[in-house]
Amino acid sequence: MRLLAALLFLAACGGDAPIAKAPPAQAASSTATTPEAQPSSSIARSQVSATVHAGFGMFLQTVAIDEHPVFQKGKFHGFRIAGLAPQYAHTGLMPGDVVTKVNGMPIERPEQAIEVFRSLEIASELHIDYERDGAPLELRLAIVDGQ
Repeated sequence: MRLLAALLFLAACGGDAPIAKAPPAQAASSTATTPEAQPSSSIARSQVSATVHAGFGMFLQTVAIDEHPVFQKGKFHGFRIAGLAPQYAHTGLMPGDVVTKVNGMPIERPEQAIEVFRSLEIASELHIDYERDGAPLELRLAIVDGQ
């Protein structure tokens, strides 16, 4: 279930391409020399709805999360992305990034993940708080009708 919580940040992206995993050393190292994809600014509500309706089982086939959560000072901090399917390149997220919150909500416990996942159905935005190489970052994708 912890894996489930970590993955919901990408739930609105959908798709079924294979996962491109970074080697373990690369996943935790700096990504400064890797060219980054240009992040999108929006996502279609139809994609979000399709992903939510398909459920986590289908979604979990497209992303990989480090099996160990990230802790700081003995407290849960987030989940490290180990690999992403190619269709997620447009988000700008990369292996090694640590996701700390989704839509302002914590994702540590399974019930929190389920709540956030379900809330995407009516959300106007997908907002992901994450860290790259220790620096706090955020991703904001407007969820728009009619795309």
